[in-house]
Amino acid sequence: MHVHFFLKPVMSGAWDDFYEYFGFSVFFFGFVFYAEFERVLLSSRYTIPFWDRYFIIKKYAVLAFSISFPIVYKFFGEEILSLEVFFFSSGLSLFVVRTYFVISKIKERSVHFFIFGSASFLLLANIGSYFNIAFRNRLDTINFDPLLFVYIGVMIEALVFTNIMGKIFKQILEKKSNLKVQYALKQKETAELKMTALQSQMNPHFLFNCLNSINNFILKNEKEEASDYITSFSKLVRKILKNSESLEISLFEELEVLEMYVSLEKTRLPGGFSFIKEIDESLNIHEIMVPPLFLQPFIENSIWHGLAGKVGEKEIVISIKKEAFDLVITVEDNGIGIDSEVMEQNRVSSKRKFFGSYATEKRIKLMHPKNSVKISTSNISSNKDSGTRVTVVFPLS
Repeated sequence: MHVHFFLKPVMSGAWDDFYEYFGFSVFFFGFVFYAEFERVLLSSRYTIPFWDRYFIIKKYAVLAFSISFPIVYKFFGEEILSLEVFFFSSGLSLFVVRTYFVISKIKERSVHFFIFGSASFLLLANIGSYFNIAFRNRLDTINFDPLLFVYIGVMIEALVFTNIMGKIFKQILEKKSNLKVQYALKQKETAELKMTALQSQMNPHFLFNCLNSINNFILKNEKEEASDYITSFSKLVRKILKNSESLEISLFEELEVLEMYVSLEKTRLPGGFSFIKEIDESLNIHEIMVPPLFLQPFIENSIWHGLAGKVGEKEIVISIKKEAFDLVITVEDNGIGIDSEVMEQNRVSSKRKFFGSYATEKRIKLMHPKNSVKISTSNISSNKDSGTRVTVVFPLS
């Protein structure tokens, strides 16, 4: 039996004995690499994971049978080998046809072109195998070489697969280009949010009030108070400008700036107020990174929208604790609370969060997956007490 596959026509007659034993092995061994190529091209590990394991089984089955062909021919003869090739080819063909129905559900990767190319080779290769087996002892009686069908099938499949690979490569380049654009937009958004954060802390209203407080001290001839206030104000401005250069700072630095800000606001608010920090001892606030100046808007809201209209003892409590894998920060005041209509309007609106927390939320989401960041504002007023609570939740990692 002389099996002429692929290399045979261009090799010398000295290879006849090799192909006598290994002709079918060479042919089917190519399917081992084809099976792996098929997995990569279809991304079957991700698109059809339940069927991907069958591709792996097929690969090793083809490898095992490729090795067995020369052994069967050596010890059992040509007839048994022909039967083995026939039954194995039939089984492999049925598996491939069943695979077509499975992969046809994949919406991407030019699946229909893949099925066309693979089916063309499958059909023509089986036609060639039929003639090769049916006329194995009398090939001279037909006017064509059965390998012609195999070669045509290989060429069609190669052209189709080349076209698919070209499309995939083009998609990769387009995706890479889109990622660059998205990255540039994200960088621009980050810069804009940094500027928004800086402006929200260093807005003209805040600066005017601080300068007005200094002026009042001077008019009252309270030189020491004026000097202390100017010193504290300059430290705060310097710290804010320094932190604004970074996308993130430690929670320790954020609380440090917050202390400076609160000390200035205590002086401005008649009667002052208490500022209490409750920090979970298990947390290392030097290692937890947060956007700079992200807590100040909530403290400012508590002071000027809560405590400013309250008579009596005034208090703000900031609590920082760990819950599972999240960091939970609450800012709670005993002020006049939030009007229910205002809360409803801000909850319904998708463009404006309560008292400017929208920008703060976006800045935190730059550091974490969006769905993992939650900011909520609630009215905790009751018959006896009043107040507002803001809760900020984001992953610790």
